Amino acid sequence: MDFKKILFRTNAIDVEKALPDGVIFCSKDGKIEWVNDKAAEIFETSKINLKTSDIFGFIENALNLISNAIINDKAVIAKITDREMYFELTAKEIEEGYVVALRDVPQSRNFINNSIENEKPINRNKNNFLVKLSNDFKTPLQSIVGFSQAMADGLGGNMTEQQEKYIKIIKKNSSDLMYFLEKLTELSKTENATEQPEMKTFDILNLINSIVRYNSQLSLDKDIRWNVSMAEGMKNYIVSDENFIKSIVQNIIEVILKSVEMGEITIDISVPDEELLSSKAFISGSYLMISIKSSSLLLSETDLESMFDPYKIIDSPNRKNLLRAMTLGSVKNLVQALNGMIWVESKILKNTGFNIIFPVG
Repeated sequence: MDFKKILFRTNAIDVEKALPDGVIFCSKDGKIEWVNDKAAEIFETSKINLKTSDIFGFIENALNLISNAIINDKAVIAKITDREMYFELTAKEIEEGYVVALRDVPQSRNFINNSIENEKPINRNKNNFLVKLSNDFKTPLQSIVGFSQAMADGLGGNMTEQQEKYIKIIKKNSSDLMYFLEKLTELSKTENATEQPEMKTFDILNLINSIVRYNSQLSLDKDIRWNVSMAEGMKNYIVSDENFIKSIVQNIIEVILKSVEMGEITIDISVPDEELLSSKAFISGSYLMISIKSSSLLLSETDLESMFDPYKIIDSPNRKNLLRAMTLGSVKNLVQALNGMIWVESKILKNTGFNIIFPVG
């Protein structure tokens, strides 16, 4: 792509340095091809790093925002990934991809930040309310599940074939509702940061293997193969929050198991290289990476856009995946509490992988 030809219509000034906005050229699939100095300043990274990355690694829901800006021919508000920073985004479509401009408008930023601050107490009270009421819901549900199981086992006497059918339906629906309530409560707890990470030394490989053993029992009726590997030369013992990591890995595996009937689930434990850390805007330090891949989990582009946000999916045609988004929303909150990052990569006819990086020690 000849960016000079596109940008520099005059020799009178240095257009690149005169631009007040952060400017990005990216391909239709989001691959960044060119940026100016202002864009690198906005994202707090180097131009070289940006040009080896995808735009959705730096702007939340980037391709949707670009599409909206083009269709409506006006600026939209964009949030920088993993930072509470907002900019006005405008975009134009060209043959080679998109021209995207980011402008820091103090009035818009202050309005957004004030709105967020005003919403925080409301959200906190809402989450506290849900968490405190959870037992009031769970107790009667547990009774329904327990008594329906007892009746299915014949403890209430013989039943007709039709009655047995109804009891099984009652048990399944009440069990599903119980699981939904547990995930909703978990999401509320993680959003409200009611638990803080408790750093201690533990064996990460032993933890992962114990999670696999637990889920192997749950998936006995499925044709699932498991594979756990750890990078050569790594030490088993790390310093982090064992319970947080257990919840993160368990929830991701639950999401996979609820979506597939066969295939292989691979869990790789490794130390991310400097290039990857730099591309994800991590500062220097000690980090661990856990990659959980499924050979048979297929995700569309629409799935990826709202994987971790149940609030975006509630009114969308994709609402059937609300439970998944709630579960992964909790995962993202826990990863962020560890000062880490999570993202999903889905390769057609290959695999879907959940990648987590977090600091250790």
